[in-house]
Amino acid sequence: MLEPSATRSEFLEGEEKTVVIEDFGFTGEGFVRLEDGWLSVPGALPGERVVVRAQPGQSPRARRIYADVVEVVRAADERHDPHCGRYDRCRGCQLRHIHVAGEVAFKVRTVVEVLERYAGVDREAMPEIEVVAPRSLTRVDAFRIRSRLTYRRVGDGYELGLYSPVSEELIPMVDCPALTGPVQRLIGAVEKTLRDGPTLPDKDGAGVVGIAVVAPNYGVGLIDVEVASGECFQGVVDQWAQRLGAVLPDGVGMALRSGQARKIIKGPERIVVPIEARSIEVGYDDWCHAALKPAEAVYDRLVRWLDLQGEERVLDVGCGTGTISVILSERAREVVGLDANRQSVANAEHNALVNDRENVRFVVGGWEKGLRKLLMAGERFDVATINPMREPLGERPLVLLQSLGVKRIVYLGPSPESASRDLGVLLERGFELRRAAAANLHPGTYHTFLMAEVSRGGPV
Repeated sequence: MLEPSATRSEFLEGEEKTVVIEDFGFTGEGFVRLEDGWLSVPGALPGERVVVRAQPGQSPRARRIYADVVEVVRAADERHDPHCGRYDRCRGCQLRHIHVAGEVAFKVRTVVEVLERYAGVDREAMPEIEVVAPRSLTRVDAFRIRSRLTYRRVGDGYELGLYSPVSEELIPMVDCPALTGPVQRLIGAVEKTLRDGPTLPDKDGAGVVGIAVVAPNYGVGLIDVEVASGECFQGVVDQWAQRLGAVLPDGVGMALRSGQARKIIKGPERIVVPIEARSIEVGYDDWCHAALKPAEAVYDRLVRWLDLQGEERVLDVGCGTGTISVILSERAREVVGLDANRQSVANAEHNALVNDRENVRFVVGGWEKGLRKLLMAGERFDVATINPMREPLGERPLVLLQSLGVKRIVYLGPSPESASRDLGVLLERGFELRRAAAANLHPGTYHTFLMAEVSRGGPV
């Protein structure tokens, strides 16, 4: 048994050692405190006794040492069969080895910790953290509608899959249990054309870098092939792309991309992603959810929290392709969406039209510039939603929100830390934390989606 005074150098010698996992690390890995640092053990759970071996090639100066599980001597009650033959070497899903209740508890804990640390909310004063997840959620299987794969040439062959910290080979995704059938089918079509044709150059040979696949339904999807240079729009890469395009269903589009340039191999250039019977169209450069059922659970909770009465003016900050704007416009007097991505705003305007929403309009602009534009135009709002992806808005845009008359905000935070920093600013400026939730938007992974509602009474 490893003594509490163990040091990093003892692990770096490469011998197997037995440890007891103390706690979770930030990314859901097992955590062990050392005399001069700490040990991270992916795939291990708190309380487990495990035999580990340090991963090779680590710097002796690093404070954190990574080790792999060789054997689980004493398993935690929460341990669950991951039902995945590649789980020990993939690491794409960090929490498939823990049952759903344990996974959700980890994500609730994450929300509590970031609210306390970055927003300054005392645990005793913190509202009960709600859980947002699909009612039918049992395991992560067949939830994800998109995947981004790396391509590289190996001798006279190739590899297509995900990088893994514990595998020299890329991990193939054609039969990944976390992906939906439509995504698996498109990846299979890509691999078949790669096998049947000449081996393509990879990024080192100014060829294919990666292949992104999204497929919300059978026969509907986009395949975006990233190449090293525009020269790949011609020659052997283009010939392969044309062959692949010829075997894809009519509803699946394909393109080659290099930097900002893109060559369309076949249409369509936009596809419909169904969100609760609404038609939300996205293109190659638009962000879309990786899992639809968890996303619908988030939107349901958002609607319940806001409880709009039909007279409110709503500001949707970070509107993207307009999903939240469209949903809330069914219950508000007017919704204004703001986003810095001009193409996403163009698609948001299109989505408002196809969903027959006439009380929605959109503004292009960065957070501060766009909000200032609305303020100078005399705009005022009752409610706001914030969904800024993984970067915080910052203090100046949040002050402008308050100047726009907003007294109630629901924050949708893909990065709990960034969201909590913004929430801390709002709390310092007189808002109160009314509700908070941990949304299991990415089942099977450590990623936690933070939802929070803050409100402010009195004159602005």
